[in-house]
Amino acid sequence: MNRTQLILIEGIPGSGKTSTAQYIKSLLDTNGVSSQLYLEGDLNHPADYESVACLTTREYESLKDRYPESIHAIDQFTEVNKKQYKLIYYGKLQQQESIEVNKDLIDELARFDVYNVSLDLYLELIEERWMEFVKQAQQNQETVILECCFIQNPITLMFGKHNQTKRSIIDFIKRLEQIIQPLNPKIIYLYQDDVRTTIDRIIPKRSEEWLKHCIWYFTEQGYGKANSNQGVEGLCEVLKVRKEYELDIMNQLRVDKLTFNNTEFNWDAVLEKIRDFLKVNGNC
Repeated sequence: MNRTQLILIEGIPGSGKTSTAQYIKSLLDTNGVSSQLYLEGDLNHPADYESVACLTTREYESLKDRYPESIHAIDQFTEVNKKQYKLIYYGKLQQQESIEVNKDLIDELARFDVYNVSLDLYLELIEERWMEFVKQAQQNQETVILECCFIQNPITLMFGKHNQTKRSIIDFIKRLEQIIQPLNPKIIYLYQDDVRTTIDRIIPKRSEEWLKHCIWYFTEQGYGKANSNQGVEGLCEVLKVRKEYELDIMNQLRVDKLTFNNTEFNWDAVLEKIRDFLKVNGNC
């Protein structure tokens, strides 16, 4: 069997995705498997867009007209995709200590973020991103571990922001599934029985800003707004439905997969299942 070049870790907030992804990276290192790990929020993420603005050529030229002092910096962090959209990596630009960045410029670019464009354009950009990633991964011959970008990010936007039907979400994820097939992917999905217990457990570990943003994102737009969900209770109700959607998606995927109920947070059992899953399927 061909070696797996892609391992995907999925689950709702607090399910243990990051710890699992980091463990798998350590496991592959120990077994001499060359690998790269990209966690949620990584500005160098190869299959998603993190703090990247998408502008038309006209919008791009207008932006440079308004910020002439930043033209060189803008150009330095801009790519052009196949349809001539300008993709500006403003998160990376903001991190450059050697470049003085106008805060108004960053704020404006954030309004053009890939996750703020129209739904149709977002889906187009993400499909293209995954195709480019697969092409590069085939050349590099490494195993890439990705946290939460395959199911979580599309469903967060399609369900959480735009209240799309489960059928349309599943159809999109299955299109992505076809794209990643050449990498012999494996996907691990972690979940707990009670979403409220999970959220209550992680709230003290996250910032107040994180909680406020989650409540706003999932209750004041998309599915949550349509169903009048409010506050932490409303957030948990939305995440409960999202978990049901995700489990349904997992059932319909044909890739090599492991769905694991981690309600007890018995990490010894979790890690044993993961080791068996990867070993049995020839990865380690």
